[in-house]
Amino acid sequence: MANNFKKKMTLDDFMSNESPGLMKIFDFASNLPISLYVDTTAVKIPESCYSSSLLSKTHFLSETYLLNRKRNSLDLGLQYGVMGYSSFNARASIVQKKLSEAEDVEKKNVVISLPQYKNLKNPLGAIIRARRSIREMSDKSISLEELSTILFYGDGVTGEMQLISEEKDFFPSNSLGDDYNATLRSAPSGGGLFPIDLYLVIRNVQGLRDGIYIYMPLNHSLKVVRYLDEQATEELKTVVEWGYNIESSKINVIVFYVYNLYNNSRKYLDMALDFAMIESGQISENIHLVSTALTIASCDIGGFDKFKCEQFLGVDGLTKNIINVTILGN
Repeated sequence: MANNFKKKMTLDDFMSNESPGLMKIFDFASNLPISLYVDTTAVKIPESCYSSSLLSKTHFLSETYLLNRKRNSLDLGLQYGVMGYSSFNARASIVQKKLSEAEDVEKKNVVISLPQYKNLKNPLGAIIRARRSIREMSDKSISLEELSTILFYGDGVTGEMQLISEEKDFFPSNSLGDDYNATLRSAPSGGGLFPIDLYLVIRNVQGLRDGIYIYMPLNHSLKVVRYLDEQATEELKTVVEWGYNIESSKINVIVFYVYNLYNNSRKYLDMALDFAMIESGQISENIHLVSTALTIASCDIGGFDKFKCEQFLGVDGLTKNIINVTILGN
């Protein structure tokens, strides 16, 4: 016969006898501290938010984002993002990007044309198998041709697509003014809007002054943001404190993937960030594979200080945000 007798226990007895055993079981299961008061705690550490998620309404920003993003094609509820726009505005955005780069090219003092890229013939399978994240670099310079090759295969223009067609209803059969074609690149982009800009901090590249540049894929050129003087070089040292196994002085090129929020959010609303993250990863993988083919070290950096990096580049951190970083070196 089961014994239903219950024994009262004081709080002191519970804390000294029962609580340690229960906490060991919980700690074994989760290995994370738990708090009943995480909702009313001024400073919330990620571990407490995670472990207390069943007891609390507190969520990570990424969790909130995923809970509120579009869940299926029939979801017609209010979504995060700005107002959607028509295909005409999407085409206008593509044309505007081309006109913007053309205007920069006219200012020859701020734009540097890159040399012809190398025609890579390495077997793709061998390159994929050989790819590694390499942090040790030699401080030797890399050539401008090598940089040109990395940027072209990373996110360069590889073709064009007409935005006007008399045969299909998808594109209009007339236009106002000049006819501009949409560019096709080595990395895909949702809607062909290409919201990722590559900002480059360049040091010890043959034929280039040390400085901050923006890659211009449509003209395969570099736009000068500013050159690195002595003060900026010292400032850079505080920006690239990325671990004991990375010697910042030996890095030749730092690639910052800068997401332009309004380039694609007007069309894709809450899914725009998803597409930007995917695009950034695809450009990054292209860069790693080409670097491997050229025997140049490459590595993505997750532990960068977003605020410091954006200040150094002159990026506002609101409409333009750094979402990934890759380092390159000989």
